[in-house]
This record gives sequence, C-alpha cells and structure tokens, in this order.
Amino acid sequence: MYCTKERNLPINKSILIAGLFAQSGNNPPTQAFVLANTMQKRGVQLIVTSKHISKWKRLADIVFTMLKKASAYDVAIIQFYSGNSFIWQYIAAHIATLLHKKIVMTVHGGNVPAKLESSIGHRYKALLNKADLITAPSAFIQQELKKHGIASVLIENIIELSDYQFKEKIKIRPRILWMRAFSDIYNPLMAAQVLNILKDKYADVKMVMAGPDLGMLKETKELVVKLGLDKYIDFVGFINNQQKNQLAADCDIYISTNRIDNAPVSFLEMWAMGLPVVSTGVGGVPYLLDDGLTGIIAKDDDAKSMADAIISLIENQALSSSIINNAKMKVATYDEANVYRKWEEAINSL
Repeated sequence: MYCTKERNLPINKSILIAGLFAQSGNNPPTQAFVLANTMQKRGVQLIVTSKHISKWKRLADIVFTMLKKASAYDVAIIQFYSGNSFIWQYIAAHIATLLHKKIVMTVHGGNVPAKLESSIGHRYKALLNKADLITAPSAFIQQELKKHGIASVLIENIIELSDYQFKEKIKIRPRILWMRAFSDIYNPLMAAQVLNILKDKYADVKMVMAGPDLGMLKETKELVVKLGLDKYIDFVGFINNQQKNQLAADCDIYISTNRIDNAPVSFLEMWAMGLPVVSTGVGGVPYLLDDGLTGIIAKDDDAKSMADAIISLIENQALSSSIINNAKMKVATYDEANVYRKWEEAINSL
C-alpha cells in the first residue's frame, strides 16, 4: 500500500494523462476525468488528452498532443482498457517510450482479465510490460494481473463523498433502483425478471431503471410490457449526480445485474447515499462487496436468487441496517483525499 500515516509530499512531476475525456449528457465522467480534476485542484502541472468521441480523432489528438508537448511532461499516465482502446493505448505507450517518459498504466474494465487469457493475451502483456508502474483499482484486477507475472499497485477509484447525500433508511421498502447502461453485459432483462417475482409478494413494489441506451432499451421495454410490469417500472434515461441523489432518497435498494464487472463506482455511490446493494457475484464484485456485510451477492443471471436477497433486506431490518452502516464506513476509504494520497506517493516514487 502506498498510503502512509505521514503526510505525503505534493506530486513533484509534470503529468500527461491519456484517456477518455469525452463528456456527453449520456455518460458519467470517466475515472481519467475524475483523476485529472483531482490533480488540477491540487496544482499539479497537467496535460490531458483526448476529449474526442470519435476513436480516430481521439487517436490523432493523443499522438499530436504527446509529441507537440513532449517537453511539458515527465510522466505519461495511460488509462488501460480492453477492446478498441488497445490501439491508442499501444501507440501512446510507444510514443512515451521513444520520448523517454515514465509510464504509468492504470487498468480499468472487467473484461481485461478475459483478454489476458485469450489468444491475443500476449499483446496485452507486452503492452503492460512497457509500464514503469501499473495501478489497479481493485484486488481482483491485481490478482488477475499477478497470474500473468504482472505486478501492480492498488489505487482505488476516486469518489468525492461531498457530492453524495447520505439518507438514513428507517425501513426498507420494495423500492428498487437499477442504474447501468442498457447493454447485454449489464443484463437489464434480469432486472425486469426480478421485479416480476417481487410483484407477487409486494403489491406496492416499484423499480426505476436509469442509464443510457447501448442497444437493449427497446428489448427491455418489450419484456416489461410482455410481463405486464408497465405500472411497476419507470425508465428515466441517463441521470446526473443531482438526480442520483434524488432517486437514492426515493428508492431503498440498489441492484446490479451485470454479467461482467470489475470495481463498479456505482456501488460506491450507492453506499455513500445509504442504499444497500444487491449484485451478481461476477468478476471483481466479491473483492469489493463483502457478502452479508456491505451488500448481498446473488447468483449470475438468476432472478430468483436476487429477488430472495431483496426480500431478506426488506424483511430483516437488522440485516439491512448493518449492511448500510458497514458500507458507509467502507466507502469513506474511497474518498478523493484518501485515494489521492496514494497517487502522490506512487508518482513521486518513479
């Protein structure tokens, strides 16, 4: 661990962050954006790239910025994802190497472990091995990297706790919040199936489904109609931070039906607002959420398992109160100031 009891020295190097900085009304800020904002508030000399949504414009901007401003930074922090991002990550790492810059790769995405095990895993390993330092946001990612002989430092995702309003839940009601993108990896159909079970036990059950459409909104709404759940489920689209706080005040339980996950920031947000979390136990979830202590883990793609977990929270106030309080204490360790101290020591150690 890089966090120490003594006060860390300020970051003494100029930094370039290459990552996804495009901001739109349908996407929350990326961790690259959050990290950059945190560093800028503390006076770090910083360059960021890129704000382009188009992958080719983003690539061109990253290359141009890294070369043009070569004399203005000492360290390149490269956000490491799987999928199409590999191209710009690969090129950015090679430019930083040619320019003799220190390289930090911070690994994101629950699909990275699967990529390392795949037929192209050697490419991912070769790229990661170019880094002077690798950071991982969860013990799960750390363990998966270690399987391939890749050492990393645990630096959690950042959350600004002051952005979230904790509301005490006196009694847990059947008011459910689902908040992810409408995509197969987030399995929104399972959420509808969970509610279909709960409506037979609780006549006043309600669910809000929030998030941008990545291809499955129409199919989800069709299933809702087919199951006769129209009056139980509201679709509200992408929500901003103010709306999250309002929905967290109105709802009593957060569910995550993901098929793939790493260290979801949404869990931290819900803990900070006082919502107990019920999630499938995929990927890095068991490393973040302690079953029965800071949330409840249900079986993957098993609506009955998740419905049973929700019922246990509603029917057992002592359990739900304990989970809420434990989660509140845990999320405090992810506060911006605490996590930033780890970044200070990590960067200064290069």
